[in-house]
Amino acid sequence: MKQRYLYILLTTICISTQTVRAEKVNASLNNDTIKTYNIDEIIVTSSTKETNDLRTLPGSVSILSPQAISAWQIDALKDISAFVPNLYMPDYGSKMTSAIYIRGIGARSSGQSIGLYVDNVPYLDKSAFDFELNDIQRIEVLRGPQGTLYGRNAMGGIVNIYTLSPFDHKGTKLLVSGGNHGAFKAKASHYTNIGNRIGISIGGYYDRNNGFFMNEYNHTKADKEESAGGRFKLDWRITDQLTAQYTFNYDYVNQGAFPYGQYDKETGAVQPIRINDPSSYWRRTLNNSLYLQWKTERFILSSTTAYQYLKDDMKMDQDYTELSVFTLNQKQKQYAWSEEVVIKSNSQSNYQWSFGGYGFYNSLKTDGPVIFKEDGIEGILQKAFDEIKMPKLTVKGDNNQIYFPGTFDTPTYGFAAFHQSTYNNLFTPGFSVTAGIRLDYEKAKMKYDSSVEGMTMNVFMPSMHPSMPAIDQDFLMDSRLLGEETQNFLQVLPKISLRYQCTPQTFTYMSVAKGYKTGGYNVQMFGDLVQVQAQYDLKEELKKLMPPSMSGIINNPEPPAVSDVASYKPEHSWNYEAGIRSELIKNRLNAELTLFYMDIRDIQLTTFAENGSGRMITNGGKANSYGVELSLRSRIVNGLTADVNYGFTRATFRDYMYAEKDGSKTDLKNNFIPYTPRHTVSAGIQYIKLFRNKFIDQFSASAQFTGAGKIFWTEKNDIHQPFYGILNAKAGVRKGIVSMNVWSRNMTNTDYQAFYFESFNKSFIQKGKPFQIGGEIAVAF
Repeated sequence: MKQRYLYILLTTICISTQTVRAEKVNASLNNDTIKTYNIDEIIVTSSTKETNDLRTLPGSVSILSPQAISAWQIDALKDISAFVPNLYMPDYGSKMTSAIYIRGIGARSSGQSIGLYVDNVPYLDKSAFDFELNDIQRIEVLRGPQGTLYGRNAMGGIVNIYTLSPFDHKGTKLLVSGGNHGAFKAKASHYTNIGNRIGISIGGYYDRNNGFFMNEYNHTKADKEESAGGRFKLDWRITDQLTAQYTFNYDYVNQGAFPYGQYDKETGAVQPIRINDPSSYWRRTLNNSLYLQWKTERFILSSTTAYQYLKDDMKMDQDYTELSVFTLNQKQKQYAWSEEVVIKSNSQSNYQWSFGGYGFYNSLKTDGPVIFKEDGIEGILQKAFDEIKMPKLTVKGDNNQIYFPGTFDTPTYGFAAFHQSTYNNLFTPGFSVTAGIRLDYEKAKMKYDSSVEGMTMNVFMPSMHPSMPAIDQDFLMDSRLLGEETQNFLQVLPKISLRYQCTPQTFTYMSVAKGYKTGGYNVQMFGDLVQVQAQYDLKEELKKLMPPSMSGIINNPEPPAVSDVASYKPEHSWNYEAGIRSELIKNRLNAELTLFYMDIRDIQLTTFAENGSGRMITNGGKANSYGVELSLRSRIVNGLTADVNYGFTRATFRDYMYAEKDGSKTDLKNNFIPYTPRHTVSAGIQYIKLFRNKFIDQFSASAQFTGAGKIFWTEKNDIHQPFYGILNAKAGVRKGIVSMNVWSRNMTNTDYQAFYFESFNKSFIQKGKPFQIGGEIAVAF
């Protein structure tokens, strides 16, 4: 019997990313569950607070089904890049670096512009965004500001990930996969029911590879990686009205990181990786959540309570060369609580409503010492003091090292209240209005303690006055920055959408929404601030040794206030969007077209501190972003499906004065915002053939092309990655409960730049991963 259902399911599966037709929900499903059909593929979807169903949501939505996730080889969030129009998530650095860009909106360092929810639980820090995707029921990507329902840091959009429920899926799955570059992966999961009211699932995975890039300094792979984890889920239908879901998830990562090679701008050549100091990333994450739902004939009341824990250890050779310049060893320890309570209508009325409240507390403690070594003392610190002609200053370190310790406690907490209403068939059948508003408050604090240790400054100055003796003295530098800063953010986030369903298969919409990304604090650049403070303290000591009449020859302005340098302001936007979604050929061809325009204020940009010893976020004036998105999905013949997704974004500065190293300003108006692809493209095809009374039961094959570019890497637009494409493929057979597949990534071995940055007037690049090939065996019973 199970095999018969498997045959039926397989004949109805294809790759698709949008809802095109819906029918009334089966009585066995919850009333708030939407059963949708994506050209023959069944995807069950639901929402805890949305007043529209996904089929007719007046906005840009992409849905990745379980079959699409498998066929497109989506193992982590970074793998969805380009499969969704105008979404780009580069794979570089480490699993800590999870930059996501949608329509020109993104964040490269701290902070986030895209929200991530897993089973309705928000992930409050993008350091935890990059994890293994296992047993996923679907992935939803909502493009454009989603602040009304999702609040802070949803300015570019929201990614919702839902895992399989033991009530909807039963049995055991085992998978083993291997390939070149030492790739090996093993997965196991089991889904079962205890009676009619309790469902339990448990699963785990182990994944490793030997790395892709050689560090020629020590002849080892620079990016070897190992990860493991598991998930436990308990679904309990306590009564016919009350349900509960408890989820526990754990992930572990240990990897070599930051395989950057120096880049020659004139020749375009990337030098081999030569890193002499440890560069690695280690992380543990733990997530607990409890979801409760009380459902009546008139409303649904739900509560989502979550606890998240993260502990990591990042070691970085910050000069990325074989020289001993300086290193960073940043350790983070984070725990966060969040609670959301929502009540929404549950009726067949034209008027649908939703009210909710949300609160969170996020504690993040960071220990980030910077160590300057021999080449750094001579080439950076000493060089800065050599610009002072008199007195002669010589920097010394204990054992040729100077230590800049720094500890930072940056707790944040916030509260929000929101409402959304939808009125369907207003004035005329098919016309609807959705309006929502959210009041969002957040408080951000920073307690900092940053200093310098092991630094001695020799000062030599000949006598320049009869009353002034010559100076030849060592001064112990013990400058310290200790204090606390606080910021408060209060935002009102409105949204309004109009939708008109002109035929059962076609509707158009328009929407206006405000987007918001919170401000915060920079911590990685405190080593730079301490250096400035040390110079100031030294000059003050020198003035004490000089006659009062001569102390004025030393110019010693006060260092800037920590609050002026370490903090950055929120980023705001207004988003205007119009689109059409249609089933052009019944059961054969679906299309979606979206136009958007974003007006952005106080855009947040990642730059390096003045002395180059750390990254920082600054606000860069005004910008705008506009573009178009197109999705086509087709069932060519039974068993053969195809899809095309294209996105165009033109994101430019409208008002941004770039600060040069000499203090001058350069107007970058009309320059492109860095790290935003002008074009994203994906095209895929999949074929599934079933057999009866043959040696095999099923044959499947899929191929996907993804491309992105042009991507400017700097605000000045002086270097870029041209458009490039990657071809992936997968093919396999199934006999009974056993499946075997061969897979490949980057089949053409395309050479491209995954990431670019500049440090100390040098350019560095991480290349994209090369050709990969392997096979897998899976058993499901």
